[in-house]
Parts: sequence; structure tokens; C-alpha cells
Amino acid sequence: MFETGGTVVRDQLLGGRYRLVRQLGEGGMGQVWEAQDETLSRPVAVKVISLLAGGGSRGDEARARFLREARITAQLQHPTS
Repeated sequence: MFETGGTVVRDQLLGGRYRLVRQLGEGGMGQVWEAQDETLSRPVAVKVISLLAGGGSRGDEARARFLREARITAQLQHPTS
């Protein structure tokens, strides 16, 4: 998860590791990008959370929702893995 108040653009490197390839979707909390993990040389999905998702308790709720989503996603297994 990355929080940003600025513009996110193609080819941007996030966290010194994830190079953004193309935007896959956008919603109330932010954007989902196809990215390349530069460390492991594999494609990944990166969710960029907008700071506009809210501050205070609203921001806390957005972060808690994201963490629940991340935990569920982390449990998924690809059939060819």
C-alpha cells in the first residue's frame, strides 16, 4: 500500500521497488496498477491509496479496510503456483 496526495504516473518507481506499468482501475480509495517488482523480477498489482480517502477516523477506516483486503488477497493461490 502506498499513500499519495500527488499524481501517480506510468514508469514511476514506488518504494524503490515497484515500477508502475499501467493503471488497471480506480475507486473511492485510490488506484490499482499493474507493476513490475524490480527486486524479484515479477509482475504484481499495487494499490495506491489516495490521501483524499480521508483523515482522522475516516482515514483510519480506509486503512483498516485496505488491510482486511490485503490479508484476504495474500491468501489467494494461483492454480499454477
